[in-house]
Formats: sequence, C-alpha cells, structure tokens
Amino acid sequence: MVSLGGLIRLKVGIKGITFDAAHYTLDGGKCESLHGHTFELEVIVERKIEETTGMVMDFRELKKAIKEVISEYDHKFIIPSRHLIDIELKGPFKTELKPIPYPHATTEYIALSILNELRRKIEGKIQLRLYEGRDSFAEVSSDEQ
Repeated sequence: MVSLGGLIRLKVGIKGITFDAAHYTLDGGKCESLHGHTFELEVIVERKIEETTGMVMDFRELKKAIKEVISEYDHKFIIPSRHLIDIELKGPFKTELKPIPYPHATTEYIALSILNELRRKIEGKIQLRLYEGRDSFAEVSSDEQ
C-alpha cells in the first residue's frame, strides 16, 4: 500500500455551473436599478484523500451539492434580508426572492452567502469564485483546513 502521508491535502473542483438572478447595488451608479446577470460558479474543495475511495470527493457529489445550493438562487431576485420589508413587486410574473443575511446584494456578498451554504454540505476547505459576466468575479474561501 502506498503511504499518502498525514499532511498531504489535494484539491478537486467544478467550474462552469451557471445561474441567472437579479439584484441591485447601492453604489450610486446605474447598478442601483434592478438588473440581472448570468452568474458562473467555480468551486474547489481541499482536504485529504479518502483512503477507501482514493478520492478527495466524488465529482458527482460535489456537483450535486453545488446545484442544490444554486437552485435557491437561480431565477430569483437576490436581496439583503433587511430590505425584505421594503420590497414590493407586482405583475404577471413570478416574484421569488432570495434574501441573504448581508447588508448588500453585491457579487461579493452573494459569493459569501453561497459559500456559507456549501459549508453545511461539504467538509474541508472550500474556495469559491463567482463570476458576474465573463470577466468580473468575487473570490472567497473558508478557513477550514
């Protein structure tokens, strides 16, 4: 049997998972208007290899966990929880809100919210990159080792 050593940790990841959502920011610019993006997510998990499987994490399990979390954001209007009482949407369309427990619905806080939900499903250190469009992203990682 090959010894993996007690301190060796590896990383596995999934990229290219997308979801569409609306939000607004309070930056004094045009993004204060309700608008939407196709967000793209990249998630990397770091931990020891499981000796019974030879894997850090099964890619199918990782993708399933990510998609479960993202389903709560997809085609939703993402807002700070504190703004729930101020929002009123009416029309012949679905008005599903996704409140996040942060002061703003910026890409940075959306990434942090997704990370915290993933931490409930995945063990190990998680690094997450959330793209807002093609070339702008926020990156966050958990402190767990």
